[in-house]
Amino acid sequence: MLRRTDDAIPPLVITRRFTAPPALLFDAWLDRRAVESWLFRTPAGQSAHVEIDARVGGGFAIHETRGEILATHFGEYLEIERPARIVFTLGMQREGPFTRIEIDIRPDGAGSLLTLTHYLTPEAATKSFAFRSGWTGILEGLARQTGEADAPHRLILLRTFEAPRALVFKCWTEPQHMMRWLCPATFSVLFVENDLRVGGKWRAGMRSPEGEDFIHRGEYLEIETPARLVLTHEWERNHIEPKALTTIEIELTEQSGKTEMIFVQSGLATAESAASHQHGWSGAFDLLAALARELATSDH
Repeated sequence: MLRRTDDAIPPLVITRRFTAPPALLFDAWLDRRAVESWLFRTPAGQSAHVEIDARVGGGFAIHETRGEILATHFGEYLEIERPARIVFTLGMQREGPFTRIEIDIRPDGAGSLLTLTHYLTPEAATKSFAFRSGWTGILEGLARQTGEADAPHRLILLRTFEAPRALVFKCWTEPQHMMRWLCPATFSVLFVENDLRVGGKWRAGMRSPEGEDFIHRGEYLEIETPARLVLTHEWERNHIEPKALTTIEIELTEQSGKTEMIFVQSGLATAESAASHQHGWSGAFDLLAALARELATSDH
């Protein structure tokens, strides 16, 4: 059954223009082979199982392996009006609870304008940034599926740290702390420079176990201490990655002395680059977790 939503909570609404015509967009939501290529896909994930019964009262089951985790998505189709509208429920377990998603598609010149509306529960509304980022990344995948080969890729990572968010924020912004974690797990940080102000620059270097040096840099776009940080990211020295100016958003929330972090990197050039960054950041966040835990129990 549907989980209770609150009329006082505005729904999450995302609108995106596509070069594909409405019928092509519409069919991509309901064709099993298309769905397994883009819907709920993550950079390093592998489609494990997709079932679709595309009729009102029918449903879907979409499974993806993410390392050792099996991510599952279930739902029922409530409205299907080709090529303009699809309404379905969505839950992480077969028995629910579920929320409601509405997809509206209309012609827009030679392409289409798609509006996605997600009716949030009070619990989900506290993570609206994560939901918006997730759906934006999913729609980027739909764009690639329907012919926009150059549509960017997006990486979203969620982590919990055993430290107050003010301390985690310091680990993100103070060079003496950044020196201890801003690199993949097997690398070492060489230097960190930053000018922590909107419009200020940052730059850092790291060395691989093979002795190869990598340098990345960027600019601070938003600073809301200690809750939010937005910065650009590009590689100054890295022969492996394609050239791309990406944007990183970090949102921190605290509960019972622990900090939940939502990390979003958007604008990645390829799926391989997104998967590579996922591996690198995941190792770095292991180091950050250890550092935050250590500092939380000391005078830092």
